[in-house]
Amino acid sequence: MTNFRRKLARVAGATAIAAVGLIGMPAAASAGSYVTINGSGSSWSEVALDQWSQDVQSSGITVNFDPDGSAAGRQDYIQGQDDFAASDPPFRNGDDKLAGTQSQLPVPYGYSYIPDTAGGTAFMYHIVVAGHLVTNLRLSGKTIMKIFTGQITNWDNPEITHDYGAQLPNLPITPVVRSDGSGATFFLTRWMAHTFPSEWNAFCDKVTHGRIKTNCGQTEFYPTSGWGNVKAENGSNNVATYITSSYADGAIGYDEYAYALNSHYPVVQMLNPAGYYVLPTASNVAVALTKAAINEDTHSVNFLQQNLDSVYTYTDPRSYPLSSYSYLIVPRTHTTIPPNFSTAKGKTLSTFINFLLCGGQQQMAALGYSPLPLNLVKGGLLQVNYIPGHVRTPNPVTLAGCDNPTFTHGVLTLLKDAPYPSPCQKVGEPLNCVVRDGKASGSSTSSTKSKKTKGSASGAGGPIDPGTGSLATGTGTAAVNVTGQVVNVADASADRPLLSVLTAVAILAAVAMPPALGMWLRRRRSRAPG
Repeated sequence: MTNFRRKLARVAGATAIAAVGLIGMPAAASAGSYVTINGSGSSWSEVALDQWSQDVQSSGITVNFDPDGSAAGRQDYIQGQDDFAASDPPFRNGDDKLAGTQSQLPVPYGYSYIPDTAGGTAFMYHIVVAGHLVTNLRLSGKTIMKIFTGQITNWDNPEITHDYGAQLPNLPITPVVRSDGSGATFFLTRWMAHTFPSEWNAFCDKVTHGRIKTNCGQTEFYPTSGWGNVKAENGSNNVATYITSSYADGAIGYDEYAYALNSHYPVVQMLNPAGYYVLPTASNVAVALTKAAINEDTHSVNFLQQNLDSVYTYTDPRSYPLSSYSYLIVPRTHTTIPPNFSTAKGKTLSTFINFLLCGGQQQMAALGYSPLPLNLVKGGLLQVNYIPGHVRTPNPVTLAGCDNPTFTHGVLTLLKDAPYPSPCQKVGEPLNCVVRDGKASGSSTSSTKSKKTKGSASGAGGPIDPGTGSLATGTGTAAVNVTGQVVNVADASADRPLLSVLTAVAILAAVAMPPALGMWLRRRRSRAPG
């Protein structure tokens, strides 16, 4: 993304976020109170870090962040080039068999892991049928695994038809993967290695020509050749740009949900262990992460590292199986400190982190992430106290002044109100399902008008207005029409941020125009004779 496009995207994002307010912003300080801090790493969390950096500028804090990927960010920290790094996986311990990478341990400088963003690994796709962009695709985990291991190579495959409930066209699948070291790749491959070990090991054996036969494990570097119609792109933005291009009909890729939202493109509804097709929404991710096993030993170098095995198998109907969270890697007192770090930078960095753990989490759902829950915030604030030159943190018991939306007065509240999926999202229900009296009533073709029933699914991937396409469904291999929305797909996405800005301006004008017009009319009447 060019600097111009990035600035436009930030303006659009800031306009959309303004309605929720910037609760928990650090107080404005006099010039010179803070110094510039620099970081690099995770593009998975870049959207959030970008927004937070914009939020704190008015307080005199400047944060420069280079989204060069998790693996590169950790290497930058090892080489003393960063004040902090952002990474989805922890430092490698030499077990990345597929990539054949060397261990990054031991690290020459001390560090702590601090959670920053939680979210779901989403599968953005591009399928056009008769000029309509399909927006309600639903797939099982097994089908997704087969797509990204080259076992399913065409969208009319019977297994896709079975999951989706309708047959898609004879269209080659283009799996889009990351060419750089990526946390999104790490999350996807960890899930496949733990959920489908035999199939994943067979894939590793194939792409390494027999070098790895068993226990392949996860990787940050996805194989970019030797299987299927794979396309590799460097960075999250390039993955999204490729998928949304007009020439990418048939493409599907993986990344943080925020990139799909920013691109206004649909993502797959993924079948969870409870038998519901769900999206990686903020609440679904938050529910899933209640099952993350977290290292709670505050004296451990692995403090706050996550074990997601129980997340993958959680049977709550709201749970999104591919949920996880990312880390900031920050200097730690009483250890060797990176050469360019200072207590002045520690003051700035700790102030920034206090904000992002508390008030900054208010914006996460709108950006496509999930707010960090109570246990991760408490653990993160504890680690802030080990940053050299740190400022005071909120009370770790009461968390007074920490305006995180997942808890109140130090008590977790988010999950009590997390919505359940629609009955129509239950496996086996047809695409044109409607909800009546709280229950799925099966197909309904009595009207071509949009039906909005309480409890029905909505948003990207939700039920489509029957007026936009045929509602015929099928479960076998017979050809049927699919639902979709008419779209104008550009050759590239360069103008999309500008369109977002213009849309935001139009919305603001629509809100401001009636009062202004009314005031002008009143003034005119008051000046009129008699």
